[in-house]
Amino acid sequence: MQTKYLVYSAAAFIPLIIGYIWYHPSVFGSAIKTANGSDTNTKGHAPWVYLLAIVGSYFIARSLGSIVIHQYGMLSMLADQPDLHIAGTPLNIVIQGLLDKHGDHFRSFKHGALHGALTGVYLVLPILAVIAIFEKKRWTWLAIHAGYWILCLALMGAVVCAYMPMQIQLVK
Repeated sequence: MQTKYLVYSAAAFIPLIIGYIWYHPSVFGSAIKTANGSDTNTKGHAPWVYLLAIVGSYFIARSLGSIVIHQYGMLSMLADQPDLHIAGTPLNIVIQGLLDKHGDHFRSFKHGALHGALTGVYLVLPILAVIAIFEKKRWTWLAIHAGYWILCLALMGAVVCAYMPMQIQLVK
């Protein structure tokens, strides 16, 4: 298995691990039940729920790659250029030179955590806020879920940015 799939797979387990701790009754589990207006004791979930959570988290990790690794932005801007992947063409030489010289810039755990957290604040928080407003949820509900996703995205972004293979080769 290629390293990039291992990195995405590892990042996909972060929400499950953090969720186990975050939503534990001694952390925020009791508060979220109160915020939901529910006093029922749930006894876990079926295995397929966890499987779908991991698959969804894998897709989130893949999406974070284009947010936390800036070099992907340059490549996506030029994706429709046929000369990009042909060795020796002027475009290939220039872009490969840039990647060789600057391909490792901003590729750290800290930088990935920053962009992951910002994604949580500027994308997930407003989505959850709109849901909370229309479903008349309490602010505690919003704070607990938004905090969870901001932390998860920060850690997922950090893992993806820091451990994704550094060199991007244009020639296939």
